[in-house]
Amino acid sequence: MLKSYRSVLTGKKLVAQGISAVTQNILDGVSTTSDSAPNPFNEDHEPIISRNIISNHDGHHAVRRDVDSLFNVVSDIVIRRSTNFTHSLDLKKVTVDRLEVHKVPESALRPSYSLLKEIGCQMACHSFNISNADESVMAVLKKLKNYTWDAKAVIALSAFALDFGQTWRLSLTQARNQKENALDLHVFSFAEEEKNPAQSDNSTLIKNTLELIEGIIKLEKLFDDKSYNPGNVPTLFEAPRYVYTYWAVFSLFALANNQVEPVMKNKLVGRLTTALAEINANLEKINHEIEKWEDLSWRIQAFRIRSGIWLILNALIYPKNVDHFEIIASNTTNELVTLEELKTTNLFLFISGLDNIENVIESLKSVYNSITNDIDKKDYKILWVPVVENWSKEAMEKFERLKSSMPWYVLQYFKLIEGYRVLQDEWDYQGKPIVVVADAFGNVLNKNALHPISLWGMKAFPYDSFTIQSVSKNWNWFWQVLFKIHSPIQTWVKSQDKYVFFYGGSSTTWTKEFHGLVDGIKKDLELEETKTYIEHFNLGIADEKTQNDFWYNMSHSLLSYSSNANSTLLNEIQSLLALRSKEGWAIVSNGKKVFLIEDNNKVMLDVLNHFKEWRLNISGSGFQGAILDYHSKLPKPEIPGCRKFTLDNIHSRVLIPFSCSDPSCNRKMEITSTVTYNCCHGKHPSPPPPAADFIPNVNCKGPLFQYELYSGHPKNQP
Repeated sequence: MLKSYRSVLTGKKLVAQGISAVTQNILDGVSTTSDSAPNPFNEDHEPIISRNIISNHDGHHAVRRDVDSLFNVVSDIVIRRSTNFTHSLDLKKVTVDRLEVHKVPESALRPSYSLLKEIGCQMACHSFNISNADESVMAVLKKLKNYTWDAKAVIALSAFALDFGQTWRLSLTQARNQKENALDLHVFSFAEEEKNPAQSDNSTLIKNTLELIEGIIKLEKLFDDKSYNPGNVPTLFEAPRYVYTYWAVFSLFALANNQVEPVMKNKLVGRLTTALAEINANLEKINHEIEKWEDLSWRIQAFRIRSGIWLILNALIYPKNVDHFEIIASNTTNELVTLEELKTTNLFLFISGLDNIENVIESLKSVYNSITNDIDKKDYKILWVPVVENWSKEAMEKFERLKSSMPWYVLQYFKLIEGYRVLQDEWDYQGKPIVVVADAFGNVLNKNALHPISLWGMKAFPYDSFTIQSVSKNWNWFWQVLFKIHSPIQTWVKSQDKYVFFYGGSSTTWTKEFHGLVDGIKKDLELEETKTYIEHFNLGIADEKTQNDFWYNMSHSLLSYSSNANSTLLNEIQSLLALRSKEGWAIVSNGKKVFLIEDNNKVMLDVLNHFKEWRLNISGSGFQGAILDYHSKLPKPEIPGCRKFTLDNIHSRVLIPFSCSDPSCNRKMEITSTVTYNCCHGKHPSPPPPAADFIPNVNCKGPLFQYELYSGHPKNQP
């Protein structure tokens, strides 16, 4: 409800003006009747009045009708009957000649004559004061229960105009027929004296009432548009149309009744002035939200349909329907790229801020050199799109410095790009560099090819899902990372005669013990007789940078493949990431073929400690068959261990759904806190719920958080 306004008149001034004690109570917002009669000017009574208004409205059965035509007629009657302000109203007006023959369309709101007379009598034939004002207004609203809010207001206005316009029509007829009938003149004069609510002191009240009703009509029309919802036009659904209708009807009662206290009427003028200011502010805000929503909808559509690369760039960067792109071709010539060139170009959209992108620039230079020197790739170009909220002098200097190191296309748009929100929502941009690959038709081949570029180079070109999955088969994604952290591994896995142990863990004691056991097997002379060769790498004793690089690339792999990889590949990466938190773990392969992953440190130690028991089977089953056979016979823990993995630098608004990577489970992991996923394979109770003060914020633009995803028994959780 709108805020009440209290008079600042002192008690002495009230007495001097001859205002009664009852009127003073009205000014103070206190009802002079029983507590059961709400006072519309009392802030404490506003919640009660609001509930009563809403409870007497049947929104489910309120049929939408055209109210414009009826409002057009009745507002014209009121305006023409009123004095001193006719030309100041910015409302739809009907000429006198047109009014005589005006026909309300059949589809318009057509209240019955009896209904209008009944409401008109309620307005004018009874007293209207602070003690019965709310009851009187509510009686009319209840009678109009099945009408929309704008229809309620226009019907009430029609009832008012039915009586209000009689003397005006009588005057019009007399003037037109040029009659000098003494009886007509007497009746007209009598009506003027007895019934003329349109005196000059009511001008502001009438003006505000009509404008308020017109605002209600505009709100109702917008509300009836099903394309709007609380998500895209929130103010439309927050605007209290019921409050505005209540005060419009309230004002019509006051205008129709000559016995209303002047002080109450003055107070009503203030209330309507406030209501009108509020509804106009709401309409302005709603129009702004609609413009923003329509602009956003257009940009989303441009991102999602095959609309051409130039339209995607328009939606990403510029205001709608621009005809000039500020994109320079190179850092040396500064020549502008034409729209015709862009329409036939496949683009690597390098999207980033200005900080910490030097490594990305170096990675992209290898791609640039390849596509520049290969005639088959001449239609591919790289375009840098800087995303900067504040283009300060420092930012401009940094931009020029970075631009000078880039031989490819560079956008020069020194404002925050217009499609920033769509960039976040559609391409998951969270402030860190991404490389979106799109062809000339507007097909997005990869929302972020940065990792495959770094991992595979041109082997995965053009970085679409098919090519990436092809090069990632048989754990190639895994070996590609290992080659970078320990180059001899590349030689080891070339031979099918070699078995590679890759292991690590949080326990230095365990990794050292395991290292000794593997080294002992490697040197076993009887093993050499079977032409079986062992190589091993202990990640647990590697330097901190090597370990961090490995796990960073693994987590980055999961994110890179999460949107376009098959479930097998994702499960492989998840299973490997889950090893990081374990006390001891091991991966065993034959050449590049991984055949054993064990995350239980005790089980793997048992396997190697009893090497002499299963070594005898190597000659018949081979090393792989012998170790797997023995491993399968070892007792496993009754409670499966938790699978926990951490993805660094993931924004809180990008909550990617994952399924448990355990082949016997595959349930959807439950998000149990800001960044924690949990799956207990359906065998154990779920962990406690998240803290009550945590509410995921999908619109968050703050710092990055950390994901912790785990599955298994709650006892094993940190």
